[in-house]
Parts: sequence; structure tokens; C-alpha cells
Amino acid sequence: MAHVGRFPFARSAVMAAALSLLAACAPATLGDRSNPYRPGVDEAASVRPGSAVFVQVEVARDVFRLTANDLAMRLAPWGPNLSRAVVTPLFDVRDVVAPDGWEVELDRVVAFLSSNRSTADVEVTLRVDVPSGARLGGQRLRATLADERGNRHVIEFVVQVGS
Repeated sequence: MAHVGRFPFARSAVMAAALSLLAACAPATLGDRSNPYRPGVDEAASVRPGSAVFVQVEVARDVFRLTANDLAMRLAPWGPNLSRAVVTPLFDVRDVVAPDGWEVELDRVVAFLSSNRSTADVEVTLRVDVPSGARLGGQRLRATLADERGNRHVIEFVVQVGS
């Protein structure tokens, strides 16, 4: 009798493991850190009041002109002809234009340097914290990304606030 009582528990454990595996394979929600919203590529990310959305933009290589010398101690191989470097400490966000109570901060800056180019492409991820009392609808935001040499790039995007 005791042996029969364990079978339903084992079946439940297998089902729980299968559901966990399926959940791990599901795509991340647009706007999460692992799947940031990309203006101009994705439709506007929808975010609820009181939560955060991650926004990722690519900056043309001629804006910041990062070279292999600039990235020397940070570069790591990233495919056959590409290297990658996390360069967040070299940048900051300034001149943020956003609704009251909204926070825009620099999450991550990554430079990609191809073996056949002299300067790196830059990928910027911002974290946008939306206050719990945020107005519903599309909200336009703007921020300036600046490097330590004084180079700047304006980033503009819309965040869709929904319930």
C-alpha cells in the first residue's frame, strides 16, 4: 500500500520538472533585461506603472570611435572575427528628458570590434523605471549618452504604459 502512495507524488514531480523546463524555453517578455526593447526594430514595449523596461540602441561606430587600444584590457573573443568588451564605466547618461518621477539609468554598454574595422560598434542598454502613478499611453523619452572624451549621442524612444 505504501508503494502506491508514492506514485502520484513522483508523477507530480515529473510534471513540475517538465513545466519548469518549458518555462525556461519560453521567450522573455519584450522589454526585460534579457530581451530589451529596440526602438526602430520592435514595436513600442508595453510596461505597467510601477515596473521597469530595458531599452537597447545601437550607436554608429563613428560617434564614439572606440579602437582596439581603447578596449585592450576588456576585449574577449565573440565569434571568429569579432571581439566584445563591456565598457559601461566609460559612459554615463546625461540630460534626461522624461515625465516626472521616471528614472532613466545606464544599464550596460558593450562594444563590438570586428577584425576588419578600426573602430567598434556600440550597443547601449538603458533601464527605465516607471513610477506607479505613471500616465497611461505612449511616453516619449530622451537621454544623452556621453563618453569620457566628451563625445555625445542623443537617444530618443517611446515607452507605452499600459494597465
